[in-house]
Amino acid sequence: MNIKEIIKYYGIKPKEKLGQTFLVNESVLKREVEYAEISKHDTVLEIGCGLGSLTKFLVKYAKKVYAIEKDLELIKILKNNLKAENLEIIHGDVLKIEFPKFDKVVSNIPYSISEPLIQKLLYHDFKLGVLLVSEKFSNRLIGKKKTKLSLISETFFKVKQCDLIGPENFHPKPKVYSRIVVLKPKVPNLKETIFQEFIKQRDKKVKNALREAIIKACSKFGKRVTKRAARAIVGDFKIDKKVQNLNLRELKKVESFIKFLNL
Repeated sequence: MNIKEIIKYYGIKPKEKLGQTFLVNESVLKREVEYAEISKHDTVLEIGCGLGSLTKFLVKYAKKVYAIEKDLELIKILKNNLKAENLEIIHGDVLKIEFPKFDKVVSNIPYSISEPLIQKLLYHDFKLGVLLVSEKFSNRLIGKKKTKLSLISETFFKVKQCDLIGPENFHPKPKVYSRIVVLKPKVPNLKETIFQEFIKQRDKKVKNALREAIIKACSKFGKRVTKRAARAIVGDFKIDKKVQNLNLRELKKVESFIKFLNL
């Protein structure tokens, strides 16, 4: 059965509180898979697999697919309609569970979790991401108007906006247009790596996070920096906040400080 037939057969009523809306146009689903360039060497992570409309294409091409879904009712239906030896369905809240190791992430994500999901992806090494997000969020990611999110996004990824997808391709129809975006993790230099490591230290105060970021980043590039040396490098940097509470202006100040470090 195709996705429309599954919805009708099981009498599925999408749960608004979970942001459920199902992409029913198979040509759009196929384009997402094409952008991901999946091979039999790839382990793919799918977030919010729902009824498996995208999953059924992913399992055709990938070595392994981990499909995460919060709604147990949808998981039961998916298991009845899609059997594949290379598919592992994970029940849980994507923002709370630990991700398995993966090469690529391909997902039609619930729009309400777009930003925290991007934040979570920063902590994972992967080759490529293909995500369907709202058009408004895709514009925020690429920084048509510079924001804290766009600064963080451009620090970690090269972001490409692809197809614009209208509401008529979904059930039920959302009130917004959607966009396929492709995320390609950057290969950073030393100072870019320091800034990346700094952003990851969300719960630490700025000076502590900077010291830790310098030590970790330098280690990746074969340079040993002691805690004492890191403290001397950071000096009396003046922002007394946790990293996650920094605004755009303060993040830019940290970025500028790192650019002029003598390392």
